[in-house]
Amino acid sequence: MTTQFTIDLAHPGRAQRSPWEWFLGPAGPRHLAIVATAGVALVALVALGGLLPRYIRYSSEIQSIAKLRGEVTTADSELSTLRTNLRALGAEARRQARWSELLPALSKWLPGTLRIDRVALGKAARPPQGQAQSPQAAAQSSDLTLQIEVSTTMEPASSRLVEIANFMAALARDPAVAPRFQLKTWEVRPARGQGGDGQLEISIALAEKRS
Repeated sequence: MTTQFTIDLAHPGRAQRSPWEWFLGPAGPRHLAIVATAGVALVALVALGGLLPRYIRYSSEIQSIAKLRGEVTTADSELSTLRTNLRALGAEARRQARWSELLPALSKWLPGTLRIDRVALGKAARPPQGQAQSPQAAAQSSDLTLQIEVSTTMEPASSRLVEIANFMAALARDPAVAPRFQLKTWEVRPARGQGGDGQLEISIALAEKRS
């Protein structure tokens, strides 16, 4: 029996080398550094490949949330503006409704000897700052007041004062006025200024009833 051998003359002695000599030989540290670097690079690539899609998806979700918050803030601002406008429209509608009911009542009960000079519907004037005010006075200052200014000519043996009293009583009992207002104060005084001889000014204030 004949056995054949193959001799590698270009790399003599390779068959006698241990497989661990590549790591443990003179060039072992350099080989280990190369393997370690390749391993770290491989791990980094695997980690990057797994984390990059998640990071992109997370960034997209963060941007969507920020955009949604901006839209919610804008919608909330628009809703607040809409509520303010609706309250203003409601107040204006109520004011128009009051005027549409009050003016016919004034014309209905006003005698021919009286002349309306001014009609105002609003809140009472607040006291100057720094001036003490009781809780009752503060509540009254926030009430709505119907202020009526009328004038008439005073003639001898006339019944002007009776007509004024009847006008105030009839106005306070009118169905359009009585449910909302009650007589608060009234004042009769001589007209001020030039040409006021024989003239009387009547100031009537009706306060809004509290529910």
